[in-house]
Amino acid sequence: MANSSSMRRVWMGLSLAVAVLSFYPAWTQRTSWWFFGIATTVFMVFLLEPWLLTWEIRKRNDSLQITDEGVLRRLANGNTEYVRWVDLREVELVTTHGMNVAEDYFYVLAGTGKSGAIIGQHLAAQHDLLSHLAKLPGFDHRGIASAMGATGNQRVLLWRAKPLEGQAELLAPRAIEHQPPAEPPRTLH
Repeated sequence: MANSSSMRRVWMGLSLAVAVLSFYPAWTQRTSWWFFGIATTVFMVFLLEPWLLTWEIRKRNDSLQITDEGVLRRLANGNTEYVRWVDLREVELVTTHGMNVAEDYFYVLAGTGKSGAIIGQHLAAQHDLLSHLAKLPGFDHRGIASAMGATGNQRVLLWRAKPLEGQAELLAPRAIEHQPPAEPPRTLH
């Protein structure tokens, strides 16, 4: 975002300079108002762009619920993304520096099976997702700092669940094959 932000400032400065320098000649009717109008419009577009993008995100009306059971994200189109805390396997931070995306980063909560949620920075900050994730044993806070300092797109693993423990019994390949159920014993009367 640093590169796009600095380029936005350069374009804002150039368009403002053209607007200021073209105002007096237009005022004294030596030139047309077109230069001033176009330069002012370009300046206003770059000035209002961040607020327009965040307004667009708020307009989408995504919602987030964080409970003791898990995390539920409801999208504006009616779909939901859900992961239970007990099913959570990984938490990653994906940064989108330099891309034309309204969010600078996303939290990816991956669960078992098809469970999981992708939560943007604004929704995560609004619902204080980070304080809930910090309760996970071994959560890597330094990964967040290193991802925020990066200049390019990155995926940073913040937490991974321990492998499931327990006893497992290995079956021979023949035992796994489908076998017809045994017939019940016949009794003679």
